[in-house]
Amino acid sequence: MPRRYLVFVLLSALFVPTPPLQAAKKKPAPKPRFDSPDIPFRMAPMPATSRSIAVSLSSNLHLAFDTELCRTHTVWQGKGLHLLGPQYSMAKRPFISTNDAPVVWTMPPMPTWSADEPGNGNEKRLQARYRAVSSKGGFTTFMYNLEVGGETVNVHETPQHLRLDDMDFVVRRISVSKYAKDLWFAAQSEFGRISQIPGPANGFLTTRKEKPILVTFVKASRKSVIVSDVNGGVEYDELVYTEQGAEKGHRSIKRSGRLGTGWIKVPPHNGPLVFEVITYARPEGSGKMRLDPKLLFAAIDRPNMKSPVTRIKDRPTAKPEPLPASPIPSMSMASTRSYRVEAFPIPKETEMLVTGMDFMENGDLVVCTWIGDVYIIKNATKKVQAARYLKYATGLCEPMGVAVREGEIYVGLKNELAKLTDTDNNGTADLIERVHAGWTYTGHYNAFSYGPVLDKNNDFVLANAGHSAHWNTKYAGWGFRIAADGSKLTPICSGFREPNGIGVFGPDRDVFITDNQGAWVGACRMDHVAPGKFHGHPSGWPSKEAEYGKHTKMDPPAIWFPYKLARSTTGLAEITSDEFGPFKGQLMVGDFQNAIVTRVQLEKVNGDYQGAVWPFLKRFQSGVNRLAFGPDGKLYVGGCQRTWASIAVRPFALERVSFTGHLPFEVQEVHVKTDGFELTFTKPVDPETAGDPESYDVLQYNYKYHASYGSPEFDHDGKKDSATSIDVTAAEVAQGNKSVRLRVKGWKTGYVTMVRSLDVRSRRDEKLENNTFWYTLNALPEG
Repeated sequence: MPRRYLVFVLLSALFVPTPPLQAAKKKPAPKPRFDSPDIPFRMAPMPATSRSIAVSLSSNLHLAFDTELCRTHTVWQGKGLHLLGPQYSMAKRPFISTNDAPVVWTMPPMPTWSADEPGNGNEKRLQARYRAVSSKGGFTTFMYNLEVGGETVNVHETPQHLRLDDMDFVVRRISVSKYAKDLWFAAQSEFGRISQIPGPANGFLTTRKEKPILVTFVKASRKSVIVSDVNGGVEYDELVYTEQGAEKGHRSIKRSGRLGTGWIKVPPHNGPLVFEVITYARPEGSGKMRLDPKLLFAAIDRPNMKSPVTRIKDRPTAKPEPLPASPIPSMSMASTRSYRVEAFPIPKETEMLVTGMDFMENGDLVVCTWIGDVYIIKNATKKVQAARYLKYATGLCEPMGVAVREGEIYVGLKNELAKLTDTDNNGTADLIERVHAGWTYTGHYNAFSYGPVLDKNNDFVLANAGHSAHWNTKYAGWGFRIAADGSKLTPICSGFREPNGIGVFGPDRDVFITDNQGAWVGACRMDHVAPGKFHGHPSGWPSKEAEYGKHTKMDPPAIWFPYKLARSTTGLAEITSDEFGPFKGQLMVGDFQNAIVTRVQLEKVNGDYQGAVWPFLKRFQSGVNRLAFGPDGKLYVGGCQRTWASIAVRPFALERVSFTGHLPFEVQEVHVKTDGFELTFTKPVDPETAGDPESYDVLQYNYKYHASYGSPEFDHDGKKDSATSIDVTAAEVAQGNKSVRLRVKGWKTGYVTMVRSLDVRSRRDEKLENNTFWYTLNALPEG
């Protein structure tokens, strides 16, 4: 057996994945997490809609708002939202958050506003467009627009809690901007009968089977007209977001019966008009209303009176103090002679599962976390012990990326691209504005949206996971661009499975994505995001439905990562400074499972990118997930792990890599030629060892494109778990002993080309720090 091939077989054997363990005993159901009372809201998927925002009005009363239809879809008592999913409960399933406590009332999945007077259910309802959620002043406010008669009407809806006479009330304070005609608001709509309350009280009763009667009052500065019980018998299909249905659409439930609706007429007004809708469940067995509406209205007007009213304490709005670094020392084991790695002593209570990083102009580091927090790390470029951790935002839906643009912070959430703003300058974001949400969010734990990054036009580029999706999952598996002003979403390319890494490269800020091995993806790969490309995994609409899952070819990646090196590639960052050593113009790419950072060099061949990957640093404290270069020229490495395995020991970490000044002996870069490679080294080589063809082992293999999970390596003859040995015919040393021209015979395009240089030495007899690289040989240069 040739020596080159024997080396390859032995090394491959060392990295054969271990077989799965035998099925263990059934584990107990994961325990949900509950938000603390100081969190103003939580974005999370719920059975009623994946784009829900839950608010704890008090410790015992909670409300969930649907940002798709701009309706309050559920009010319940007892514990708050059961937060489920790997980021909360340490288990992948269940992942739909639920409210298991007693439900007080619900609303059907219908728009709640109309420009026509209601009657017989034929009113033309207005489609509201959700804009933002605010926590300013200690209360949560939902902001949305109504497009009516060529005009835009702004609506602010603020749910609050009021306790009076041992009863709990939901008070929805609604502000409507100027409009010269009547509008109608469906304050309550449920199966049952709704009747207007007789007498001077402005409100209605809702009679429901097997539930307490609801009592609703309307408090308005102007006379509002109540129209009740106008829908009669209706029938409609309701989509319910379920654990089983999230992959292939959702379970549809047919609803039918008498749907009663209590409408409120909002009269024409020249300025903002405010009214309040007060709802409570009348205790069982009560023959009449127990409450005088005048007392209720007085309580709302005078919320601070000691008796008989108590209200939930306003959430704190004072400027928070940043958390200091943890007093527990943290040592990094990833350092080498050339690169020093420092670990930030992160306060345990931050639970900093890093999913995104970017720098402010002043050097502060912005970090978003998997559990939905955004931190601003003060003094990030100073000594790691000097760092201070300010929680800037919370309650977000699994952000997977953050970008700072012109001083503003943007986060990519599963459910939307959002802008965070601190409107009252107290150090925390109190306004979360939706920039765009034009894709389907199923609520599945794998329905990640990665990014954003900023392209050369300052537009946002993101990528959605195609894993666990379906063709009718809009933009699943797509890379897409959102205009800088949020006005338009443009699909770019498709075929991504789990693109858990996105970054820019070069003067034109070309966007690249790293994808993870799995079905249709033979090994981890890096792809150039370019119009019309297909990267392998079946993607959702607007891909062709007839071709879904029937693919026979794909566009090759710029880089294939060997599975023995990188098993779950993640974030990437370009080296743009000489302060990081001899690799300016190349990329750092993380790997989650092996807790390493790799080095990637790209070049364009016949107009398309391809290139090589080397090992770089290993033994990071947590699964390497995000990378960012700071204004100090140093690399910041953010890590996390939950339900996905990593060889690292810590649940989360933040580390900083700096060049020590000691120049490593490495292959600095490689360029493909028609008959081999040109290798450039960081130091002069020993001409005898570097000029000997026997010092180099060159092998080629590729991956099979199929629907199965991953792929073995195949040689030129299609033999599984094998590679073809390529003859090295010459090794010519040149350019002051810093360049070697390798000439080979028998190689083919369309294969990964591994080059190992075990015997090459520097002029000072140093071994290569990393003696192997893998070049993705898609094409040879023409001419």
